[in-house]
Amino acid sequence: MPKWEEIPKFKVFLLKICIFFFVFTLTFPVRHIFFNYLSYILGEYSDFTSFSLYLSDIMLVVLFFTTWWTFLPRGREIYDSIKYYIPLYLCGILTFFIKFDHNWPLSLYFLVKLGELIVAYGTFHILFTKISLKHWFFKVFNAFATTEALIALIQFAKQGPLGLNKLGEQLIYPNALGVAKIIIAGKTYIRAYGTFPHPNLLSAFLIVGIFASIYLFYQIDNKIAKICYAICLFINIFGLTVTFSRGAFLAFGIGLVVFFGYLIIKRQKIPNFNQVVIVMVIVIVSALGSLSTFKPFLLTRATISDQATVERKLYNHIALKMILNHPITGIGAGESVLHMQQYSPINLTSWQTQPIHNYFLLATAELGIVTAVILIWIILWHGWVLLKSFIYRSQPLIQIKNGSDALYTLTLFSLLICFLVLMQFDHYFYTLQQTQFLFWIVLGIIAAAILNPSPKIEEGQGL
Repeated sequence: MPKWEEIPKFKVFLLKICIFFFVFTLTFPVRHIFFNYLSYILGEYSDFTSFSLYLSDIMLVVLFFTTWWTFLPRGREIYDSIKYYIPLYLCGILTFFIKFDHNWPLSLYFLVKLGELIVAYGTFHILFTKISLKHWFFKVFNAFATTEALIALIQFAKQGPLGLNKLGEQLIYPNALGVAKIIIAGKTYIRAYGTFPHPNLLSAFLIVGIFASIYLFYQIDNKIAKICYAICLFINIFGLTVTFSRGAFLAFGIGLVVFFGYLIIKRQKIPNFNQVVIVMVIVIVSALGSLSTFKPFLLTRATISDQATVERKLYNHIALKMILNHPITGIGAGESVLHMQQYSPINLTSWQTQPIHNYFLLATAELGIVTAVILIWIILWHGWVLLKSFIYRSQPLIQIKNGSDALYTLTLFSLLICFLVLMQFDHYFYTLQQTQFLFWIVLGIIAAAILNPSPKIEEGQGL
């Protein structure tokens, strides 16, 4: 195994190129769908019963082997990077054989995707352990998030797509069936999608982009760069608004309270606290400006008795019935959507037959209580260790020159809190490619931050 200082800079540069294109393929989800009888088993085409090969799948393979070629990790390092997920995967395999039935292709596809997500987790864990990538990665993600926010704003202004369908953009029009909309005084408006399959997925990406902008604004000394990140922050908040995702608004608000609340409490340990005040002002002004601009549209979402809320309650009711009937093995990985009508107290139309809109209830219903508890424990463990890593810190809270500054861990913790809130209201972290990867690579980055806070190669090498 080579010494760290002997690794050529061009290999580190190549790794960054691979990460860049991996994030690109997440943002622009190009894919090939393998149509079969399961694709239409619910009465019309459904992503939740279909098999797809995404460009991001291919890029993950490229990134994984480039990482291996660069660092030649030992077996112990690979084991340490994914060891918490081995029991989870073994339980998944066990339940697959126990629940084996004629819908086995869906469960097998779920297991393959779960394995792929674990590979993504382990790859980013190793990468962020070996190289200090946090500034660079946040810059890349912030650039893509801002691009998506601009696309979203233009879509909403145009009330139609931009013609980026080959890069994943949906054909969204106010009169199109199945498109997320809001209605004001009898007139229909689309919610912005960006290049994602639904506005809610876009909102999750933009939340990450917003926190990346906030982190970079404080950490970067260059005044021109600060202005650029302030502008990106402004654009991302406006982009988040036109998704009209209530869950995202709630998650974002809670994340901001956690982030800025902790900084205010610990302000004595923060050098240049005025920078924190400035970025708080930018966030508040951007949010107020966005609320004022889109107030008539936002008022239509200020309810908890609309159809979307009623359906979420119904899906949760269905989930509980599934869990009571299949508490140990679950109803089958990836198969819950096939049994929605069976456990529903009302007749469901084809478009109402969707996954349970709660990550934890969905996981428990499909995988059983034992497997779901392992999954939930792993997620919460990451959050708890991350919280301890900065809440009990005796050194100054923020050290810009230090690769393990607490502002970074606070940012990751705030993002995890946002994700946990979003998981209460939607299924996309469990079911859809872009947000599945987003969640698991963030977990991998968190694991690197809490288990190996001092990368072997300092940030900036290999650029």
